[in-house]
Amino acid sequence: MSITKSQTEKIGSIFNGNRFVIPTYQRKYSWTDNERKALWQDIEESIKDNMNHFVGTLSFKENKSVGLSTDTIYEIIDGQQRITTIFILLKVLIDKITDDKTKTALLSSFIGSEGDLKLHPLGADGDFLNKLLFQFDSIDESKVNKRSQKFMFSAKKLFTAFANALSQQEIEGRIIFIRDRLEVLVFNVESQAQAVKMFSIINDRGLPLRILDKTKSILMLYSTLHLKEALNDTINKSFEKIFDGYDDLLVTREKLCILGRLEENTIFTQHYYSSRRLFPSTWNNRDGADTIFNNLKNRCEDLKDKPDDLKSFMENYLSDFENFSVNYSNLIKEVETKSIYQKPFRFLEFTATLYPLIVRLYMQGKLDELLGLLEAVEVRVYKLRGTNPIADMFWLSSYVAENEPDIDDIKARLNYIGEKFVNNHVFSNYLDNAIYGNGSVKYILSEYNGDDLTYESYKDLQVEHIFSKEPNFDTTAYGFTEDYDYEKNRIGNLGLLEQSLNKGLGNLPPINKVSGYLKSYITETRDLAGEIQKGNFSKI
Repeated sequence: MSITKSQTEKIGSIFNGNRFVIPTYQRKYSWTDNERKALWQDIEESIKDNMNHFVGTLSFKENKSVGLSTDTIYEIIDGQQRITTIFILLKVLIDKITDDKTKTALLSSFIGSEGDLKLHPLGADGDFLNKLLFQFDSIDESKVNKRSQKFMFSAKKLFTAFANALSQQEIEGRIIFIRDRLEVLVFNVESQAQAVKMFSIINDRGLPLRILDKTKSILMLYSTLHLKEALNDTINKSFEKIFDGYDDLLVTREKLCILGRLEENTIFTQHYYSSRRLFPSTWNNRDGADTIFNNLKNRCEDLKDKPDDLKSFMENYLSDFENFSVNYSNLIKEVETKSIYQKPFRFLEFTATLYPLIVRLYMQGKLDELLGLLEAVEVRVYKLRGTNPIADMFWLSSYVAENEPDIDDIKARLNYIGEKFVNNHVFSNYLDNAIYGNGSVKYILSEYNGDDLTYESYKDLQVEHIFSKEPNFDTTAYGFTEDYDYEKNRIGNLGLLEQSLNKGLGNLPPINKVSGYLKSYITETRDLAGEIQKGNFSKI
């Protein structure tokens, strides 16, 4: 059946005689188990209460049928998360039907056939969805690297686990419920421009959108209303790369165990902090995501009666944001393969405030030459002193983006920031005082040691008190007096030791730690064992 302009439809009628494509510019599948479990629970409760269940809105644009096909082809404008999830769920349930004739009929009505699905994401996700639904056992989960495909794989596993607990009658009941009683509000729009206007109204009435979706939507709105759709294709293409860049960042982050606080707002705000030139009258290094979005919206609003200026601003913003996102993703991928990135990015872990500058330097091919200086700033300013110079770093990142200064200029400015907060004298004082517990100590000791460590071995290391933190021996025998509580936490009494070895040594005196130290793969720790064994090891 053909989907009318605007009405409530049952899922069964939506798939009857229709096929759907998800264009590449749409956000990739990103529902998590939380949303999928909620959908399953809603269905279960609605069946129990004998009530229909409304799952939200879907927006389609009708396309021309291809060849001799009698099915109507619709391009999904909004709602692909819901429709993809329901599609996977239906396939899982239908696979549980024991009667082959019934199963074949249901597959024909709702799913399609292998290689000819009724729901087809364009690009690599379409091939993966086809394989997921018809060749699931052939997929090696460890080799699924795209975030959207990981989520689809998880959806199949989750719904399979839930369906395995159901009887044949219960399976049939849930298929019937989804077909006849799962409702959606359908908007069949004539163009994406019409959809953009509709989304703007919906969003203004309070339906939540994530920040990248909101940003794309507001830019599309101004392009549609004030530029006669001149930038609609550009917006779609740019945000396809922005979405993919963000998704790749999340996958790489999980794999490398870095960027622990990265979220969608992060890439949006970090781009803004390094883009002062785009917002000359409103840019502020303290702005949060909502304020930044409003700044973007207000900038477009201010320029709407000057179409050439509006177009220029939007083109510059899109180009810069796209390049920032793509390079951010490429940089983090290189952390896995480029040896000079391992220690500062994974062992030390750069603070989030530095990333706008780091990405801009990477974009200009200057990061490698400045990496050591950035590492020193991270150790001294961020870790050792515990200061977060937001204003200085965001200003510098914008300065670099706008002026593309030479290496010496950037070095001078980074050195100035380092000296401003922790000059060499202050740095020496920090190192000369009780320093145990500071976030820089482990990294400083590791660099002093000089061993070539893997990420896993570095993470396993603990900062060890050579003379124990809570000694079970008389410390005066080693030259200490009332100053022990202070002296024990100075860097000269600290070393590195594997967690398993450290647990076994406890609060023993140094001479009783020798056997444990000798088992360590840390050169300095093994050498220390030799010094202790030689005798007369004391405070001095």
